Amino acid sequence: MSEEIVKELRELGEALLRLKRAPSQFAIFHHLLRSGRAMTIREMAAELGLTAKAAERAVAKLLEKGLIQRTPFRNGAYTCDHRMITLSLLQLVSDLYEASGERG
Repeated sequence: MSEEIVKELRELGEALLRLKRAPSQFAIFHHLLRSGRAMTIREMAAELGLTAKAAERAVAKLLEKGLIQRTPFRNGAYTCDHRMITLSLLQLVSDLYEASGERG
C-alpha cells in the first residue's frame, strides 16, 4: 500500500476517534453507516430528530473530515464509504499492535 494511502487511512482513523466528541456528527455518521443508504440532510434530520441547521452543520464537518461523501447519483444526498472506514479501522488496529510491541 502506498504511503499516501496509509496516510489518508490514518487521518480517517483519527477523525473517527474524535467523532464521539461531536454528538450530531456521530449520530449522522453512525446512521449513514448503519443504514447503508444515501440520504439528504432533510431525511437525516427527520430520522434523527435534529434540526435541519444542526444536520447541515454536522454534514459539512463530516465532509470536511472525509468521513462522508456526496453521492454522484442522487442530487443532494450523502453516503458513507464502508470500505474506506473498514480500511481505516484496520490501519488503526495495525498501528496499535505495532506500537504495543506485540509483533509475532
